[in-house]
Amino acid sequence: MADDADDAPPAPPKRSGGFMGTLINGLGIFVLTLVAVVIGGVINAKLHPLPDLQLDKDGRIKAIVPLVSAAHGEDSSGPKTTVYYAIDPPLVVNFEDASVVRFLQITMEIMAHDQKAIDSVQKNIPLIRNNLLLLMSNRNYQSMMSRDGKEKLRQEALTEVRAVQKKQGGPDVDDVLFTSFVVQ
Repeated sequence: MADDADDAPPAPPKRSGGFMGTLINGLGIFVLTLVAVVIGGVINAKLHPLPDLQLDKDGRIKAIVPLVSAAHGEDSSGPKTTVYYAIDPPLVVNFEDASVVRFLQITMEIMAHDQKAIDSVQKNIPLIRNNLLLLMSNRNYQSMMSRDGKEKLRQEALTEVRAVQKKQGGPDVDDVLFTSFVVQ
């Protein structure tokens, strides 16, 4: 009996389908993956549509933010964009706190809804920087460490920028934003 098991012919090797079977399986997996990626892209585009873009006169691309319709009580004369101008380099001033010299570095951006206002700010930036430096060098350390103190300084900076714009005949800006505020 033990000899009968040894005499049995070996089972033929199992064939895997050869080259064509492997090629068809690989092609099927590729097609399924491609369909999944395309469907995912379509779903993403429906859930997160891109904003309308416009090329401005300087060659920069800006997103067009549509205004709320007139049904909500606002004028819909056309889309308005929010334009920002970074005051660069950052403003750095020193001040004294209990006989310790401290430094304040503020990076600011000016916000407007009119490119003409930003153009006017760029033209008047030396005067604006001068007035802002004088405004900020006259500060108390404790008042600048609180949120209310920073907000008060921001409002005063906005008032200074608007005063320069008015004096120089430029359009009004909407806001001044602190994008970096470092005290050492």
